[in-house]
Amino acid sequence: MSLARFFSKPRWLSKDAAVRRDAVATDKTPELVSQLAQFAREDADAGVRIAALKRLAEPGLAQAMAQDDRDEGVRNAARALFTDLLSGVHASAPPLADRLRLLRAQDEPRLIEQIAVTAPEAELRLAALLRVERPALILERVTADKDAAVRLAALERINDESQLTRISERARKSDKMISRLAAERAHALRIGRGDPDAVSAQATRLCEQLERVLREGDSAALADGIASRWQTIADKVSAQLAERYRNARELFDLSRDPDRIGRMRQRAIDRTRLESELQAIDQAMRDPAQHTPVELQDRFNALAELHAGFADSDDEHSATLSVRFTRVGAQLAAMKSEPAIDIDAEANKAREEQQDAAQAERKARTEAKRAERESKQKALIGKLDESIRETAKALAAGKSADAHVARARIQSLRRELEVVPPALRDALADVESDYAKIEQWQRWSDGNRRQQLCEELEVLPATGLHPDAIATRVREIQTEWTSLDRLEARPPQSSDGITRRFRALCHKAIEPTKPYFEKRDELRKQGSEEASQLIAEAKTAVAGEDPDWRQLAAMRKRSVESLRALDRVDPRERKNLAAELKQVLGIIDERIRAQHSEIEAAKKALVLRAEGLLEQTDSRTAINQARDLQKLWQASGNGKRSRDQAQWKLFRAAIDAVFGRADNERAERTAQDRQAHEAAEALCAELEAIASSKVEPDRAEVQRIESAWLANGSRDAGLRQRFQSARDALDKLKTAREKNRRRAQFDIWLSHYELLRNLETGAIDAAAIVTAQEGLPVLAIAPDQYQSRLDSVGDGQADSFADPDELRDLVLGAEQLTGIDSPEEDRQRRMDLQVEKLSARMRGVHAPAPAAALEELLTTWIELGPIDHADAELEARFKRAVVATLETLG
Repeated sequence: MSLARFFSKPRWLSKDAAVRRDAVATDKTPELVSQLAQFAREDADAGVRIAALKRLAEPGLAQAMAQDDRDEGVRNAARALFTDLLSGVHASAPPLADRLRLLRAQDEPRLIEQIAVTAPEAELRLAALLRVERPALILERVTADKDAAVRLAALERINDESQLTRISERARKSDKMISRLAAERAHALRIGRGDPDAVSAQATRLCEQLERVLREGDSAALADGIASRWQTIADKVSAQLAERYRNARELFDLSRDPDRIGRMRQRAIDRTRLESELQAIDQAMRDPAQHTPVELQDRFNALAELHAGFADSDDEHSATLSVRFTRVGAQLAAMKSEPAIDIDAEANKAREEQQDAAQAERKARTEAKRAERESKQKALIGKLDESIRETAKALAAGKSADAHVARARIQSLRRELEVVPPALRDALADVESDYAKIEQWQRWSDGNRRQQLCEELEVLPATGLHPDAIATRVREIQTEWTSLDRLEARPPQSSDGITRRFRALCHKAIEPTKPYFEKRDELRKQGSEEASQLIAEAKTAVAGEDPDWRQLAAMRKRSVESLRALDRVDPRERKNLAAELKQVLGIIDERIRAQHSEIEAAKKALVLRAEGLLEQTDSRTAINQARDLQKLWQASGNGKRSRDQAQWKLFRAAIDAVFGRADNERAERTAQDRQAHEAAEALCAELEAIASSKVEPDRAEVQRIESAWLANGSRDAGLRQRFQSARDALDKLKTAREKNRRRAQFDIWLSHYELLRNLETGAIDAAAIVTAQEGLPVLAIAPDQYQSRLDSVGDGQADSFADPDELRDLVLGAEQLTGIDSPEEDRQRRMDLQVEKLSARMRGVHAPAPAAALEELLTTWIELGPIDHADAELEARFKRAVVATLETLG
């Protein structure tokens, strides 16, 4: 046991709150850890309680302190810690199952809402969300939560139609499932409150789905689902949609009954056969010479059984068929009752044949004319039908211009047709009615728009717009006015009042812009003059034999800019000026191409010289020549850009090869330096490892490292400092070990002395001291004196105490040895001791070393015997002086 530790006190028991707070937050002593809960509940300082609470991170303690602690700051910190622990964002948060259990016991809305937002686990957020009551947060979690199940749960709790609509719009691109479900729920709510549009849309959708099931032959389960949804809106739909659904349902039910379909198919075949036979008998009755009444009667009687199947039907078609069957039967009965007439007069027969032939010829001519007329009328009817359809289509699409054109064709066709067929009358009437409405609406709408255009023209001069903008807007308004005329099929040169007003306003709007356009014309004229002057200068520049190439390049640039800026000259001169500028540019380009050829040849020679540098063995000479070639390259000028770049790549590659060879040589040297550097780092690391080890280093190993370091000869200042630091640390470690070895025997003496004093004072018995001594090293300072004193205590002979004066002299000697000040009452006695030592030194007696002097003091202290309780202060002073002396032993 160290004497310093004997007198020390734990930091967490300090009276200083800051020291306690730091100890509670950082110390890992088991004794402190076991008392953290007590510190959190009972410490007087709020900071210490918070530190202990945060270090424990116990949910139950945090919840209790959030309610019961006397300090508001502690309550807030505990509440925040409990929230973090319960939500799972704290590093020491309990398992998910425990947090779910704790959540069920909470009632604070703010805590539950924070967990619903911040908890990392979707299961915990969902459990908290199901207990949230604030609608705004539920609405926010529908689109903000990262888990689909939580978003769906939040959506299920929203029953407001407007909120569902907003959710559907907001999630339209980010979460299509939420968007669709929200839209469906909003639609269902609208249907529930009887919204006509929603009901109609739902009914139409169900009808379309049932018709698709009917077309595609899907399962009956789909049709049953559609039927169940239809029942929810059946009492709210219109009669038309109800009839549509009823028809589709009947067809679906029919499609699922094969026997009924077969009967209906056979009934249709029988009806068709009956109608066909009755029509054949009816035609045969008109030509008695081919068929006798008896034959026709037999054919009619054969249809009686077939007709019986339709006699009892009450549908309109069957009733009509029965009437027709009865009529044919009556006609056959009348034919059988008429007498037969036999005509034998040949003359009458011939005359009748001639008359029949003449009549047939006239009839044929008449039929031909009628057929031609009917064909023409039929073609016109077809065109009329097509025009009616086009007009209706244009009206439905809102294309009034197409409707005007198609309606004009209808008017033309009606004038050519003798009569409109009944089949087209209703469609024509509908088209004419719709056209009249749209024509009236368009006339009213276009009139309003024309009025707006006129009003805009009136205020246009006062808007302060740029003249170009005003002119552009006037042209746009005129274009729109023309478009309105075209849509209304008005004549181009109409002269009604609104048109005359429009034209006057156009002139009035343009009038203020005339000075601007006049000024622009003047600037264009000036631009034309400048372009002409530039052309003249360019022709002069290219006429010389040895032109200034910089000036020529600048002239070309100016010519190109002038060519691009020709929109600022008079349009009537633009074409001629452009041609002249292009001609001048052609001449300049020809001269520049010649110069580029010369530059190309010069740079080609430089490339060859650069490639020849690779044969130079001396890298330094090659580099100097390469630099000279680079200067010559810069002085050779600029040629054609593409050719310059190609030659530059060749030149650059040759120069880079020269510098690359030098770089390789430099890299080799660098690699060697790097290897030496790495070896030096390794030596530093080895020495640092030895210096940081608790084991005493091997002197041969240290000598090997130092020899290798000297052989390496590293010049790196950082590594040299690092190696020297490691060597200094090793020296300090060696010094510290030697110091510990020197003071070890004194620490052993102090430990044995403590046992001896405990035995003398009765704190322990003889058996205990024997056991304690077995765990201590062997005593080296005054072992005999120590054992003698120990035996005297064991034999009961220690009935006298040490002389206080002798004890005081030893204490003063120890304090003088370490340089500690003595109390005021012992100052003179200490001075006498110093005088005695000085006299002895003057007589030639040398003072012992501090270690020997301390050993002598300890031996004498043991020899003096037990210490009385009254001399306890002297003993304490002696111990302090001994500890201080040990600290100074080097």
